[in-house]
Amino acid sequence: MSEKFSIIIPCYNNSDLLLNTLHGYANQTYSYDNFEVILIDNNSSHKEIIDCYHQYRDKFNLSLFFRPKLLNNFSLNSARNLGVNIANNKWCVFSDSDCIPSPDYLSNINDEITSKGENICLTGLREFIHVENINTHKMNIDNNHLNNCPRVHSPSNYGLLKDRRLGKIEYLPHTEHPWGHFYGCNMVFKKQDILDVGLFDEYYDGSWGYDDIDLAYKVISQLNIKPNFMKHAKVFHQDKVNLDITVNDKESKNKKRNNRNYQYLCNKINGYYQFSMDEFKRFGLTSV
Repeated sequence: MSEKFSIIIPCYNNSDLLLNTLHGYANQTYSYDNFEVILIDNNSSHKEIIDCYHQYRDKFNLSLFFRPKLLNNFSLNSARNLGVNIANNKWCVFSDSDCIPSPDYLSNINDEITSKGENICLTGLREFIHVENINTHKMNIDNNHLNNCPRVHSPSNYGLLKDRRLGKIEYLPHTEHPWGHFYGCNMVFKKQDILDVGLFDEYYDGSWGYDDIDLAYKVISQLNIKPNFMKHAKVFHQDKVNLDITVNDKESKNKKRNNRNYQYLCNKINGYYQFSMDEFKRFGLTSV
């Protein structure tokens, strides 16, 4: 059986990365009849976002929605909530505008649901590659171009080469704080489950991170939904960092005391603070 998916992608400028992302959905092994892509634009200042839409609107079911003037362009959760309410399909797939799906991404998600049933939510890995190594002419169903791109030490991954969740995420659902392994660039929930827990918490808008973990926590703990790891359904995060210099952006991301989202989540989930500190130690990182 082929499930139907609604892929929800908030976007803001960076049209060059979004073009690569959309190219990835145009080259899926999954039938175009079984998925839609919903772009929610958070007040981009560049008209190229519209050009992205026009370039791919005839290749698959693609929609672009513009939001009224926002107080903060970093409003992921209200954008995702809009996407959920618009979504026409049973399953919502969340991604970022700079993450390219592997060619068999949706096919692998469908296989996971077929084998494990519908009482689940899903999360998968990110591979970190440099945008300069991506050739869209080589990105097609029949080759392994993205897999062959060299991996980079990404600031969005605390300067680590491999997804920092490895070593724990593979053991879902049998690992502590399973919601802590859900990242908004690659996670799947039933639309009805998201509605049943009151959607994404829009308090998180305007500051970085932890909103995705919050949603997973609500769905897993309130609805008794089983979290699962998608081994093969991965996305490729496009980085623009200079490969010749040491990544130092991780320093600012480690300063949790200044992140209101982190403080908010730790107050909501008993034991999450200690869990996150242990995770930092596991990778030789420190946090303040």
